[in-house]
Amino acid sequence: MEIELRNVSKTYGRGANLKVAVDNVSWKSGGGEIFGLLGPNGAGKTTMIRMMLDIIRPDSGEVFLNGDPNGNRTLEFKRRIGYLPEERGLYQKRKVMEVLLYFAALKGFDRAKAKAKAMEMLERFELADCANKKIHDLSKGMGQKIQIASCVLHDPDLVVLDEPFSGLDPVNTRLIRDTILELREKGKLVFLSTHMMSEVEALCDRIFMINNGKQVLYGSLDEIRRSYTTYEVLMDHDAQTNGLSSIESINRTAQGQCIHLKDGHSVHDLMAELAKEKRSFTRFEEARMPVEDIFVQIVGRSELLAGQPAGQSQQEANA
Repeated sequence: MEIELRNVSKTYGRGANLKVAVDNVSWKSGGGEIFGLLGPNGAGKTTMIRMMLDIIRPDSGEVFLNGDPNGNRTLEFKRRIGYLPEERGLYQKRKVMEVLLYFAALKGFDRAKAKAKAMEMLERFELADCANKKIHDLSKGMGQKIQIASCVLHDPDLVVLDEPFSGLDPVNTRLIRDTILELREKGKLVFLSTHMMSEVEALCDRIFMINNGKQVLYGSLDEIRRSYTTYEVLMDHDAQTNGLSSIESINRTAQGQCIHLKDGHSVHDLMAELAKEKRSFTRFEEARMPVEDIFVQIVGRSELLAGQPAGQSQQEANA
């Protein structure tokens, strides 16, 4: 499955109340990929997801499914979707198994197969003893796992997860992370929207960042992190680094030596110098800027370019 948004825009309201939610956005993603949708609150992520799923229609631009501009409007496509919205929606007075079977039925999934798959999912999520419990008797974390189970129970080809780690402890976060990775291994297309940048680094193949409705970053995670490198290298405490011409400065930390290279010098230059001088070291690691730092830097810069202080919301700017 391949999905593409091409020059898509969406506005709400009129006149003085006009709000541009998504402004001329374009990207493409295909099966066997975890695609991260990033941005601060109110940036336009949810609107973008809803247009992709044909819950709402764009004012301009097109959404392509496998090259078809109308492909996402078919019943077949909608049955191939697993969607975890930010606003959760479990029926509190119903039993867990009833809820799972109901959501599977909405996707046209065979009831007998759904029940067997539901028990498999409950066992995987360590909730097998909760099958006959009512939703309102579960903890927040348990409810979150049931919600995720309902998204993947019918074996969808497209899985959209909006803040899937909300309310989960570290053990269950790892469980859901492993589930997402397995979906990718099966060739599923997974869209992940989260504010947990550590999970973005652990899971995503590519990312798209939006702020104030505008595209601000798009590409593979590795390419983006490489493009934001600070030209620093981490080496062990005992590494023999004194007097090397490619080094601008050395900051000694608890983790070792953080080496900042001179302008015009690369990590390959430093490695060549170390080899030529036959210097001793046990660690050599190129420092990459964390995705969280890139996120903060990009969002702050785009807000300043938009004429509002970093950290100020669009609503505050319009007040």
